[in-house]
Amino acid sequence: MALEGTLQDFALVDILQLIGMQRKTGTLTLSRNEETITVVLQDGNVVWASQSEDVFESRLGRILVSRGLIAKQRWDEARQLQARKGQALIPFLLEGQWISPRDCERVVQREVLETIYRALRWGDGKYSFVAQERVNLNRGQIPPVGTETILLEAVRQIDEWPLVEQRLQSLDMIVRRGSKSAYREQVAPEGLAVLELVDGNRSAREIAELSDAAEFDVYKAIADLLAAGALELEKPAETTQAARAARVPKKLPSWVYQVALAAIALVSLGLQFAFGYDPLYLLPSRHSPGQAEIQARKLSLAEMEIPRALDLYLLVRGRYPDTLEQLHDEGLLTETLHDPWNRPWVYEQQQSTYRLVSRGPDGRIGTPDDLHISPSN
Repeated sequence: MALEGTLQDFALVDILQLIGMQRKTGTLTLSRNEETITVVLQDGNVVWASQSEDVFESRLGRILVSRGLIAKQRWDEARQLQARKGQALIPFLLEGQWISPRDCERVVQREVLETIYRALRWGDGKYSFVAQERVNLNRGQIPPVGTETILLEAVRQIDEWPLVEQRLQSLDMIVRRGSKSAYREQVAPEGLAVLELVDGNRSAREIAELSDAAEFDVYKAIADLLAAGALELEKPAETTQAARAARVPKKLPSWVYQVALAAIALVSLGLQFAFGYDPLYLLPSRHSPGQAEIQARKLSLAEMEIPRALDLYLLVRGRYPDTLEQLHDEGLLTETLHDPWNRPWVYEQQQSTYRLVSRGPDGRIGTPDDLHISPSN
């Protein structure tokens, strides 16, 4: 299995879902401008992710030193010895007992996941996935994390980013205590941890690097404390062009909203099959459907599983399948899905597109109430 293309054509979340669903092992490479991120997956789970070796190791050293987990002089000594021996950094640090395994695991795991979350915010770029029987984990690895877990965390951040961006315009601004007091009972645990790291000299970015919490949670806590007047921002004395360009990541792209809607539709289908409960009106009702109900069904069907499976098949094979049965053969559908009136879908493959049609409530194609689903929907 080899995949390559642009993130404009297929979002990173679709690629990760496909790899996770088929439990593939291999290396996913993402590139944008001068930035490259490598994601290593084993049996469909993420076990490693990092930018270039120099960027990752430089960031790791800065975090370890700033947290007091290793002295700056000792870190420099370790890097020089590691370079002479030509070993991978993390195994070298652990074998030489330069840092405790627990501290190393905690910091490295956080950095690996944050690297993926940053990549999920890319709106453009290129991707390439190469399936392998065995991946190279010499640089390091973390406990396996499912792709669905990563997606859920990305969706969790959707609504918060715009508000954080509004209050925290730059990650490189110095965070200072504000004019208002912050009482322990009024501040969330994340906020209390942030307050302990505020010394009047650190930027928001530096506070996030010092914290064990996720970057998103740290920036959100800073934004909340800014709104409450417990913190204030101040521009650094020397603001470089690079620092001025550094901004809080913008809100996640629109495909994340689509994924959230798709998840809701799948939950609805599960409720139907398990309990007969139909919150989105995807199953036929016992009465003749009115126009409002037909419209509701049309909206629901736009996020159904078959169109998504068809797009994933296109991603793998470079074309749409000849029949819907091929989706089952690829493992993209686990069961046969019928239209809202419990009839088989009418599917036609048409060169670079497809036609998916329901016969409607009266069982005939060409009536005002039949449903048409296509890639353009």
